[in-house]
Amino acid sequence: MSNKELAVVTISEATNNLLKEQLKEILQDRVKVKGYQINEIGSNTINSDLVLATNSLQGEIDNYITGVDDIIFARRSLDFSSLEMLIKLPDGKEVLLVNNTEMAAYETKSMLEKVGIDHINLQPFYPEKKLNKEIDLAITPGEKGYVPDTVEDIIDIGSRVLSLTTIIEALIKLDLLDEKADLLVTKHIKQLVKLSNRLYGNTKKVERINQMLEAVINHVHDGVIYINQQEEIEIFNQKAEEIFEMKAKEAVGAKVEEKISNTKLNSILKTEDKHLNDLQDIVEKKIVTSRVPVKLDNEVIGALATFKDVTEVKKLEKNLRRKLKDKGHIAKYEFSNIVGNSTQINQTIKKAKDLAESESTILIQGESGTGKELFAQSIHNYSNREKQPFVAVNCAALPENLLESELFGYEEGAFTGAKKGGRPGVFEQAHTGTIFLDEVGDIPLKIQTNLLRVLQEEEVMRIGGTKVIPINIRVIAATNKNLRKLVKEGKFREDLYYRLSVLPLKVPALRKRKEDIPLLIEFFLQKFNAGDLVFSERVKSRLYNYNWPGNIRELENCIEYISQTCNERVEIGDLPSHFHDEDNILRKSIEDIDCEIEDIKSELEELGDIKEYLFILNELHLAKQEGRNIGRREIAKNAKINNLHLSSHMVRSRLRKLESCRLVNIGQGRQGTKITEKGIEFLERTT
Repeated sequence: MSNKELAVVTISEATNNLLKEQLKEILQDRVKVKGYQINEIGSNTINSDLVLATNSLQGEIDNYITGVDDIIFARRSLDFSSLEMLIKLPDGKEVLLVNNTEMAAYETKSMLEKVGIDHINLQPFYPEKKLNKEIDLAITPGEKGYVPDTVEDIIDIGSRVLSLTTIIEALIKLDLLDEKADLLVTKHIKQLVKLSNRLYGNTKKVERINQMLEAVINHVHDGVIYINQQEEIEIFNQKAEEIFEMKAKEAVGAKVEEKISNTKLNSILKTEDKHLNDLQDIVEKKIVTSRVPVKLDNEVIGALATFKDVTEVKKLEKNLRRKLKDKGHIAKYEFSNIVGNSTQINQTIKKAKDLAESESTILIQGESGTGKELFAQSIHNYSNREKQPFVAVNCAALPENLLESELFGYEEGAFTGAKKGGRPGVFEQAHTGTIFLDEVGDIPLKIQTNLLRVLQEEEVMRIGGTKVIPINIRVIAATNKNLRKLVKEGKFREDLYYRLSVLPLKVPALRKRKEDIPLLIEFFLQKFNAGDLVFSERVKSRLYNYNWPGNIRELENCIEYISQTCNERVEIGDLPSHFHDEDNILRKSIEDIDCEIEDIKSELEELGDIKEYLFILNELHLAKQEGRNIGRREIAKNAKINNLHLSSHMVRSRLRKLESCRLVNIGQGRQGTKITEKGIEFLERTT
């Protein structure tokens, strides 16, 4: 008995029971099948290895599952054994086709027409639709309750069963494809052969039956060859034509050995053996083939072979991986979502776009709250991997044992509490796409070793596993820590550091791009539906001169707070309490300052508190951004708001000193004082 569990989720009880019985017949005791009706369960109820849900639940199924890696939305087909009575209906007869939803009614109509039931006039009908004229016959797939009372006769063709494609997809997810797929195709063919035999005497319908058989056989995604007891080819579908590079009209009716020498179907007729998943070369292709006898009433009436091109198997795997994107492994943001017009942010975006075109590993460095993940997602969406998964993991958010299993995955039984069937890690989930390792500087040394191996070898081994899994990924890492310093302290592997920092990218702190603050404030006001709020000049000054240790994240939190607590106008007292902390006003940072800037800074420091000069420059810079003039008295007034004691006279003397350093230009009269480009550069380098 397997520990794997498959959950069947539907709206109606009847559909649920039908799908469960079909799956139980196929899976037998290898997988536990459980049924759920959507109106009888609460949110986050389902925790299975695989969920199979009807198409009508596509918009809401995520609300009811938790910890489920795979979801399949059922494609359904007809029970062909029920079609005989439909074929006997007279040409042109008008018939209601009744189902419980509009989509289901039109899907059933399409299925019937594809298998040859196109000689009658099918009128889709469902609960919301009005019946405009009298029709005496209705066809329904198990939904008699929706047939109008005025209809005299009903043909119930039975509920639609799971399609062969859906069943095979489920077997792939459950690692049972090898044992079941070809037997399912065999059963499918046997149904059609039985139907053909029952209707053989109806000469008027023979051509229509052949059309139906041909349509169904050509909808199978594998190559199919069926021979009769005389070893003559009776079925040779379109996929077989592609694989063997031979037209069906050349093959049908001929002895199989005369056309294709190595099918071994003639020996299957004699031995009744089954050959499952043999690998062979055909027409310079690698083919996986299975051969089984076809029996009717315990008598071998023919032999069936299915052929799958290995390249098709790879395409199927690619499609399954692409479904990860539908489950949330996507990058939502692009470079156009980054707010700002400053020189610093524009240069950073330009560099990030250049790096996106490479396949090499990128290391994004920046303080907490600067938007490193925003850049990571934008890089992914600007790269050649934009249509593939983007999988992010925060390396600082998980303890060591959980982080290891999150990164590399684990096999069933690898440790206490391991999920049934094991679980793929984020490296596997990101295959063909991008993995984003946020806060990579917090990874423990033990895991750093395993991470280095994965990056070097481009392959991963699950915890408790023995199989090496090749991966094709682009790695973007991010940290707010100084990795060079951690390397010197022995807390970060040097070889891993160089492996990660092939393409370094530094995201500037908010205090180094102050001209973007007004734009960011407006952006967040709109986000929190507070665009009508008016900020006083004192508040603008305070926000502009604040040091923003938490960067953009802190600014967003501040605006959210204001939007919740203020109605029309924002005054200085409306700001959060920590905005009055003097330590957060213009905190100095002298990294990477060139000699000239350093000399000016030293000269100003000798004259007194440099924060006073920086404050005046900030006020002038803010005024320039807003296209207005600001006088000495207003600067002095704003200084008091920011816990600086500057009189109008003191502002004038400091402006003269700033002018001597070519950081400002003092105008005459109403021209006012303007900050120079050098003054802006001085601010950027010293704050």
